[in-house]
Amino acid sequence: MINRHHLRVKLLQWLFASRQQNQEDFRVVAQQFKASATTSLRSYVMVFRLLDSLIFYAGIRWEERQGRHLEENRNPGPAHALAHNPLANLLAEDPHYASALQFTGLENLEISTDMLRAMFEAVSEGTCSSAKNLALDTLGGLRVFFDKCIAGGDWYPSWQQEHNLYWDSDRYLIDRQVLQTLDRIQNGAGFPDTKAMLLSWQSEDTMIQTMLEALLGNPSIHMDRIEKHAGLWDPERLARMDLLLIQMACTEWLLLPDVPVKVTMNEYIELAKTFSTPQSSSFINGLLDKIKADLLREGLIQKTGRGLVES
Repeated sequence: MINRHHLRVKLLQWLFASRQQNQEDFRVVAQQFKASATTSLRSYVMVFRLLDSLIFYAGIRWEERQGRHLEENRNPGPAHALAHNPLANLLAEDPHYASALQFTGLENLEISTDMLRAMFEAVSEGTCSSAKNLALDTLGGLRVFFDKCIAGGDWYPSWQQEHNLYWDSDRYLIDRQVLQTLDRIQNGAGFPDTKAMLLSWQSEDTMIQTMLEALLGNPSIHMDRIEKHAGLWDPERLARMDLLLIQMACTEWLLLPDVPVKVTMNEYIELAKTFSTPQSSSFINGLLDKIKADLLREGLIQKTGRGLVES
């Protein structure tokens, strides 16, 4: 589930932060970066512990409602439907989820009642407009609720930050991993093997080392080619994020032979849409097209294995 797109996102954020802090020792950053994978995995599993606890809390509120109201007035509100969401039972029966809790040390993680009440009331009191008309007794409804109400809430990031110092750089990756996992469970595939996820991340050691060494060790890397094709743009006035995206793409072309040229191009254009200005993706697209043509003409892009595949 952790793929190279996720890795690029994390590398982009770490490289940007390291440059902002004038940290040029790639060995220190590489060590911290790889150590953060375990923390990221823990934050990911924490979300499912949170959702599981929320469903349990909704069950308590459902039972309270049943006891307080006459039978004809017991129709549940939208928040009470959470009590019947199948996720809790599916997780309880999933050995990979039990293993994930044990592996990350989260078996006994307690979620505060205040936090659970806030999430519950975001639905029952309508403070999260996106929750209106959601079928919260379904996995699909829970997925939208997480995306629009939980991940978009004010208290969720602060809760994660208490447990993960790298949350600001992890958030994009983890939230999307959670949405993918909910899709996976809805389709009957079950909870993923978190140990395998961590091994998958660690298997990309070559990409991590190569990118960090090249881009931290030489902040002006590829500037001659960027200056050649920047047109009226002064490279020194380029947005720092745009410059880094262009440098990362060029580094992949030249130093990562197993990554197809077109894949690299598309990835960094998409990253520009998410992490830079609205105009950046078209600017970066045009500039990378010109640089790519130069590198191919000069025979500097040499691809092998998977890198020979163009899609």
